[in-house]
Amino acid sequence: MGYASAVLILLTACTSQTIVTDDSNGGSGKVDTADTADTGSPPRDLDADGYPAGEDCMDLNADVHPGATEVFNGLDDDCDGIFDADGSWSGMADVEATAVYEGTPYAYALFCPVTGVRTTLQFTWTLACTPDADDALAQRLLGETLSATPVNDAVEQASWTGEVLVASTNGWDTDAQGSVAWSTLSAASLEFSLSAASLSLSAEASLTRK
Repeated sequence: MGYASAVLILLTACTSQTIVTDDSNGGSGKVDTADTADTGSPPRDLDADGYPAGEDCMDLNADVHPGATEVFNGLDDDCDGIFDADGSWSGMADVEATAVYEGTPYAYALFCPVTGVRTTLQFTWTLACTPDADDALAQRLLGETLSATPVNDAVEQASWTGEVLVASTNGWDTDAQGSVAWSTLSAASLEFSLSAASLSLSAEASLTRK
C-alpha cells in the first residue's frame, strides 16, 4: 500500500520515552527505553538563604546554614552537628578553704581540676581536690578527696545557677551556691562558695572547651 514495512509506535511519558519497533520482514521487535528526566530545575532552598536543603540542616530558617555564626539559642546555627557550647570542658580551680578544729581555724589553698560535659540543656561537672597527703590535719579536716558537683545540672543557654554539693571522703557533705557563665562558645567561668560553722570555702575556675 506504499507504506514502509516497519510500524513505529512512540509512547511518551513525562520523564521517559519508550520506542517499540516491529519489523514484519523479520526485525527483532526490540524495545528501547531512554531517560529524558528534566534535570534543569534548581535544588530546593525553601528559606532562600543560598544553601539547598541537602546542605542546609534547617531549610525553614534563613539564619541557620553552613558557615553561620553559632550563638546560644538551642539551634545548630552552622550545621556542624554541635548545638550551642556542647562538648567536653575542663579547667583548674583556685579553692580557698577554712576549716575549724577545736575552735581554731586552719586555712588551705588548693588548686583543683574541673571537668564537665555540656549538652544543649545540661552541664554536668565535677571538681576534685586532693589535700596534701603529708598534712595529717588537712586529711582529717578536708579528707583525702574533696569534691563538688551540681545538684541540678540544667542550663539556660549561656548560664547555669544552682546548688553545689561539696562532699569529703571523710563521710560528710554540705551545700554551696554556684554559677557558670559562658562568655563565648569556648570559654566559661565557674564559681561557688559556702559558709558554715566549721567550714568556709570559695572556688573560682576558668573553663575551656576541648
